[in-house]
Amino acid sequence: MFMVYTKHKPMKALNLFGILAIGACTFQACHSPETRGGQGDSSMSDSGKTDTAGGAVPMGSGPAGDSSKTDNMAGKTGDVTNQSKVDDDEATFMKKAAIGGMMEVDAGKVAMKSTNPKVKAFAAQMVADHSKANAELKALAMKKEIILPAEYPSEEKAHMDMMKKMTGADFDKHYIDMMVTDHDKTIALFKTGAMAQDKEVKDFANKTIPVITGHFEKAKAIQAGMK
Repeated sequence: MFMVYTKHKPMKALNLFGILAIGACTFQACHSPETRGGQGDSSMSDSGKTDTAGGAVPMGSGPAGDSSKTDNMAGKTGDVTNQSKVDDDEATFMKKAAIGGMMEVDAGKVAMKSTNPKVKAFAAQMVADHSKANAELKALAMKKEIILPAEYPSEEKAHMDMMKKMTGADFDKHYIDMMVTDHDKTIALFKTGAMAQDKEVKDFANKTIPVITGHFEKAKAIQAGMK
């Protein structure tokens, strides 16, 4: 019985393998490009046309796949401040200083219409000193490729519009109080700029601190005389 079993089992395995092999060949023949009358070639050709002329974008070409273009874009926008040559903290300092500087000049121009000689003289100094500082900051920003704000944020704009409607002693007091508060904050801002890693940004801040400190002291003296 053992000899019969060993003779027939290999035959069964061979027959089963043969059937599977024949079935596979038949399936391949039925689905090969040649037996479909060239349909496979035309579909491959059509696919190629779709990739290059239709909707799909081939890898390695166009905006989605051009690695060279992606690398170039990454090189331009890789800096944390979008193409700038300074870090985020330094860029923030410069932008805040620009807004503050604009307000000092614009508010000073309004205050130069005051009938109070001390207020008027102080306002003229604000316009002169901050116009100079603003010009230096603008030149520095261009060198560092920082885009400074050209307009006020909505809150500051509303404040300026309100000040323009004020007159007389009410305006004078509001303006000087504003100068004391703003210059106190500006000194703190410029002290952060003085800790910048970029030497030119740091030098600008250090150079400007004594000027705005002098403004702060003069504003406080005028404020004290109004009480």
